[in-house]
Amino acid sequence: MPKYLAGVEIRHAVEQLERSSARQRMCEFLIALRTLTLAGTQQVAVAESVTEYVQAVNELTNWARPDDVDKPYFNPFGSEAAFKGPKFPSNGPSNTMHGWATQADSPLEIIQTTKPKSIARRPVTQAQLRTFLLKRAGGLEPPRLIDVAVWFFRSSDLEGDHGTMPSRAELEARVAEEIGLTDDDIAALFRLEADDTEADQADIDVADGNGEGSDADEEILR
Repeated sequence: MPKYLAGVEIRHAVEQLERSSARQRMCEFLIALRTLTLAGTQQVAVAESVTEYVQAVNELTNWARPDDVDKPYFNPFGSEAAFKGPKFPSNGPSNTMHGWATQADSPLEIIQTTKPKSIARRPVTQAQLRTFLLKRAGGLEPPRLIDVAVWFFRSSDLEGDHGTMPSRAELEARVAEEIGLTDDDIAALFRLEADDTEADQADIDVADGNGEGSDADEEILR
């Protein structure tokens, strides 16, 4: 029987991400990496006409059917975490990324000669990544990679073809691979399972499903 993350686990992950030092633009950064990973190329256009981009936006922000709610997209990162309207895929992440073209420490190169505009990874240091994507003030902790994993896999059958539930460390490794995070990205931006305190640690709660997907993400964000 399919097994999905339970609502309580997803809610905890969202709360942790909101309380972290991640800037809201962390979401666009992860969407960019996921789009590049899905495309399997070093450069890809970001627009609604690009299937990989739309999939990445949905995986990292979509929480409800657009016909059911006014704001079917949600960015869980940082204190600016917010719901987004149905036009978010067309004028949200892509416009944000394009605006990084002239910003110092941007982790993306914006290729303006293509139509639509394309993105590629730009070589930056760990310090530059932290400057661009994390807040320095407020004494906030970096986001936990396990919380990113819980959010990313919020509607996924975690057993799938593997037959067993993954451990938290395995979920971290899986989300890093699927999004396309490098070791340098992780070291610069995230806390790992090994860095958790007792207050952070909790077993992953799961719920049996019927194979049609979990609605847990919808329930916790209403």
